Amino acid sequence: MFLKGYTCNVVLIILTYFILLTKEEKNIKNNISGYCFLNFGLKKNAIIKKREKQNLKLFSYNGIRIGQGYDIHKIKVLDEEYNTYVNNDFNKNEQSFKTLTLGGVKINNVLVLSHSDGDIIYHSIVDSILGALGSLDIGTLFPDKDEKNKNKNSAVFLRYARLLIYKKNYDIGNVDINVIAEVPKISNIRNKIIQNISTVLNIDELQISVKGKTHEKVGLIGEKKAIECFANILLIPKNS
Repeated sequence: MFLKGYTCNVVLIILTYFILLTKEEKNIKNNISGYCFLNFGLKKNAIIKKREKQNLKLFSYNGIRIGQGYDIHKIKVLDEEYNTYVNNDFNKNEQSFKTLTLGGVKINNVLVLSHSDGDIIYHSIVDSILGALGSLDIGTLFPDKDEKNKNKNSAVFLRYARLLIYKKNYDIGNVDINVIAEVPKISNIRNKIIQNISTVLNIDELQISVKGKTHEKVGLIGEKKAIECFANILLIPKNS
């Protein structure tokens, strides 16, 4: 008799759980709470009210945009034979080696070959924003053939992208960044990079992730001759 009653109770629990679960999948936690109230004999409408109170809506999935950006530049690690600024004949755009900037942080012992300041983190974020919004890429909007962009602070490009987000009526959900380099060590400058991005994009530092990876001494990056960056961004409609 005890076994029979126990089995019935188990079946009732399982059936009740799945009935509630199928009503609204996104409230699994609330469904479990709902069963607890049912087990104590409360009415069905009391369960529904409890579930509605606990239903926390973060944002709608309608209209969210995701973008990915990428950038790579040649670098030179400074030693006694290099100056802080080395002219070269790399191409017709007169790109030159200059002090590396990463996320607005100057790296004095590394030179980067670029037309602007060569900030691969800012460039990658800009391209991720432009991609998410379906806009033109950074190279088209700010070509390296344009003298106005020579040695330009890449924060200018990032502010432009932020303005586009505002005009398109979006907010930033989060930014995720991966820097692949043997030098410099990202862990030493991560906090400062996050602070700089937070300031330029006007978002909370908790919305930004910056990670550093090596290339296991393989290829140009592994030989400390190049540095690259990937950035991903989530944009959320303001009316969500």
